[in-house]
Amino acid sequence: MRVRIDEIPESGRTLRFHWDEERLAQFVPQGDPLNLKLLRPVNVVLNLNRHPDHLRITGNITGSLEVCCHRCLRPFELPLDEQVDIYLMADQRTPGDDEEELKPDELLYEFFDGEVIEVDRLVAEQIFLGLPVKVLCSENCKGICPKCGANLNEEVCRCKAADGDFRFAKLKLIKPGTSESAE
Repeated sequence: MRVRIDEIPESGRTLRFHWDEERLAQFVPQGDPLNLKLLRPVNVVLNLNRHPDHLRITGNITGSLEVCCHRCLRPFELPLDEQVDIYLMADQRTPGDDEEELKPDELLYEFFDGEVIEVDRLVAEQIFLGLPVKVLCSENCKGICPKCGANLNEEVCRCKAADGDFRFAKLKLIKPGTSESAE
């Protein structure tokens, strides 16, 4: 969805729309490790307000996603409820301008080119920024066994308990006073 800046009245404009699986798929990268899917459509309500030097977008994004837990790899429902508060400023630089350092007050702003705002891109950005860095089905998720792959949340691992760390197995063979320890 694209919105022209000059079509936003002084009183502001409210956008209400839904995202389905197809729309979300346009922004999910190939081979997505989270295996992100929609369980319910994403509801988006955005208020666009024009100011003399910037545009402010507020609102919220709600829905329900299915993602895979990073520990046990099982899919689970992750509720989505993101509050949106974005300040947009037109990028005044021209191609070929040297890089310039942003002033502290400019760090609050995102920049856009031209007279059109890509609303879908902003919504996708807010959804992905709202995802936790480590996605867990629960705080006490036990994960999977590294040897047999059993989900430790559902069953006890049947692997034989190892005697210590296998990386140090050769050190067990070395005993003081033997010929191997002299090598």
